[in-house]
Amino acid sequence: MLRAVVCISGLGLAAGVAAQAPTGAAADIADSPPSVRAVGDEVVVRGQRMSEIKSDLRVEVDKFVTQVASPVSERGYARWHRGVCVSIQNLERNAAQYLVDRISRLAADVGLEPGEPGCEPSVRIQFTTDGKQAARRLVNEQPGLLRPTPEGGLQQGLEAMREFAESDKPVRWWSVSIPVDARFGTPATRMPGEQLSPGLGALHWVTVEGPSRIHSGVRDDLAYVIVIVDGPKLQGRGTTWEQLGDYLAFVSLAQVDLSAHLSGFDSILNLFSNPKAYSGLTDWDRSYVHALYRFDQERDPHLQRNELVDTMVIQETGGDH
Repeated sequence: MLRAVVCISGLGLAAGVAAQAPTGAAADIADSPPSVRAVGDEVVVRGQRMSEIKSDLRVEVDKFVTQVASPVSERGYARWHRGVCVSIQNLERNAAQYLVDRISRLAADVGLEPGEPGCEPSVRIQFTTDGKQAARRLVNEQPGLLRPTPEGGLQQGLEAMREFAESDKPVRWWSVSIPVDARFGTPATRMPGEQLSPGLGALHWVTVEGPSRIHSGVRDDLAYVIVIVDGPKLQGRGTTWEQLGDYLAFVSLAQVDLSAHLSGFDSILNLFSNPKAYSGLTDWDRSYVHALYRFDQERDPHLQRNELVDTMVIQETGGDH
């Protein structure tokens, strides 16, 4: 299990989340049954070919990915590599450890290694009594943490940062990624304060195995994710620890659009608008995260997207992976 780096503040925020077992059930995806119509003495059954079902499903999955995903560079989708270390601040220790364990479960499912005790946190989850105030303070006092470089490609930019500060959501998040050499994992861009060898200037060397139009030799890794949870906004919603843990796991392991509108889809991201409908991660949530950690990151972004969508369709139709 991932280890919690817990700061106990005595704010009593744990009381804002219902501790009982979840009562809602996530809706399952199933093929629509064939329609049956009587014609005289005959019964006519109308169905769909599997190819038609997959084609229709692919359209919906593509819409889902469009809404959920928030890649910040022209290179495509970022994800964690090897492992992830989670810290939770301002929450009672047992509750914090439970949430870390929920995140750990999903991380392990996609092949990530748990953080060792004392690891440097890469996902920092802060519980607070005023989420908007905490986000504004971060934007005003530590803008370089959210935007390590003024150029795009590592974060979502000024407009997204303003939304992060002004959102009224119970949970808000911000992710920073970095392009790295796909073979060795070394940064493929210069970071603020980095000292390079004399004579290299601002250059970074990237190793490419061979010339290719679809493989760049560079991939995007998540560098860190900041999550702010507004404790008082959880009160009265009937949110369970299981639901909250899965919600935090989803936004911690993927670059999720904070402004995503997913009311038309079956996703834990709809938790705070319809808490009774979701006991935890849905099938589509799991399919998306698993697909995100399987596709070839060195490929052209368009090919990345196609592979991600195709993998989700295969998973949802019960095909071979």
